[in-house]
Amino acid sequence: MPHAFAQQSPEAVAFAQRLSSLQGPLIGFVYGMVGDREQARDIVQDVFVDAWRRASRSAPPFTHIEDEPGARRWLFHVAYCKAITVNRRARVIRWEPLDMSAQALPEPYFDQHPFEDRVVEGEVLRQALLALSAEDAACVLLSVVQAMPSSEIAQILDISIEAAKKRVTRAKQRLRVAYFAQENPNEEHLR
Repeated sequence: MPHAFAQQSPEAVAFAQRLSSLQGPLIGFVYGMVGDREQARDIVQDVFVDAWRRASRSAPPFTHIEDEPGARRWLFHVAYCKAITVNRRARVIRWEPLDMSAQALPEPYFDQHPFEDRVVEGEVLRQALLALSAEDAACVLLSVVQAMPSSEIAQILDISIEAAKKRVTRAKQRLRVAYFAQENPNEEHLR
């Protein structure tokens, strides 16, 4: 059976490869904001549909194959906006899974410790991220996990570079407070 990309144009192949290379980082980013892996996948799928529509019309940033940073920023911006919308809706409507066996397992965010410690640490970090506002979670995830500079974060969040720097700093401080509150719920922490 011939490869699926064999009959497609070079632009379509490049577009599919770009989306494929960003799928994992986008899902991780959105998951950190919404706290549900399936919902994160759904949001990223919607982002990819929007990107495909935009690319099929040759609309920026998908007019040139060479505009990789612009396309990446656009994808993260749209994912951010969709995650914010989902979080706003979650305040009104709460979805409960029908299949209890499908409950998400805690995600380890790093692997420097034994497995058991990583599971506990990952769960504490996940809960701390969920305690943040979606905007703060986005700042931390883009800065720390995606290693984006403030200028790129500013473009994704549609804010000034100075505001992005302040938000990242404050979001990291809030994450630290939320993390220690999750780790030691009976202790009072300095803010």
